[in-house]
Amino acid sequence: MVTGPPAAVLDALGLRPRPVTVLKDEPGQNASWLARTSGGQRVVLRRYHDGATPEDLSYEHAVLRHLAGAGWVVPVPLSELVPRDGLWYALTRFVPGAAVARETGSQQARRGRDLARLDLALRHLGATIGQRPGWRAQHQDGRVHDRIDWRGGADALLAQSPRLGAWAYAAAERTRGVLAAVGAAELPVTVVHGDFAEWNVHYSRGRLAGVVDFGLTHLDSRPYELAIARTYRAPQAAGAYRAELAARGWPLSELEETAIEPVYQAFRVDMAAWEIEQGRRTGRFDLAVIERQLARTGTPPP
Repeated sequence: MVTGPPAAVLDALGLRPRPVTVLKDEPGQNASWLARTSGGQRVVLRRYHDGATPEDLSYEHAVLRHLAGAGWVVPVPLSELVPRDGLWYALTRFVPGAAVARETGSQQARRGRDLARLDLALRHLGATIGQRPGWRAQHQDGRVHDRIDWRGGADALLAQSPRLGAWAYAAAERTRGVLAAVGAAELPVTVVHGDFAEWNVHYSRGRLAGVVDFGLTHLDSRPYELAIARTYRAPQAAGAYRAELAARGWPLSELEETAIEPVYQAFRVDMAAWEIEQGRRTGRFDLAVIERQLARTGTPPP
């Protein structure tokens, strides 16, 4: 049974007392509920994370509307943003199909081709909408979102675990050097999905059914898109992505190819930074998770 603010928002949108299914509801994070309109259409009520702002979400919604206009099945907003108890809600399109939890090689390649097609659909949008408020490209500062107090978090971690704190500082410094060495500052940027991992791509009967979770969409490089799509563990996805883009006249440049590994390292440092930021905000560091992320940055432990 759905109660509290989500129920009140659904009531205001005229979607109660019809049955509602909780899809995800974790405090402080994005959450969603499956509902039906009076005509029986499935829709999703989304609650955005506690750091979301109207400006930030307007950017995300602009990307979704652009893709929907180009024929993509995405969770395009069906209502205006609705404020409730300091958080933002919106009704969105239901995306059918299901993610493939454990991909075969051919399924990896399929996802890589679909990512290439999505990036092609977004290729020229950046010139219109620019950068997402509060965001930056991964290679520009090592962290994509300015919500992260890197120094404050790293210093707090250093006080609790001198080894991990020193490792975090060393990884950030090493990554900046590696990015500078390959000339990453010159990487071209484009609007990216920002999390085209297997759990955000829905298929039905072997065909693409839709793409979800554009919460990280912003202007960034194609090497970053490959990193955050977790193609390091799906090599056939990366190969198919390259091949599809080359066949469609937008191949990765020599600089982009060279920057793939350094940007991946920066992505891992950023993942560690997210975990460190959570510890700074809550006062409880998950040292095991932070160590696991730092171990993937390519920086040896102190």
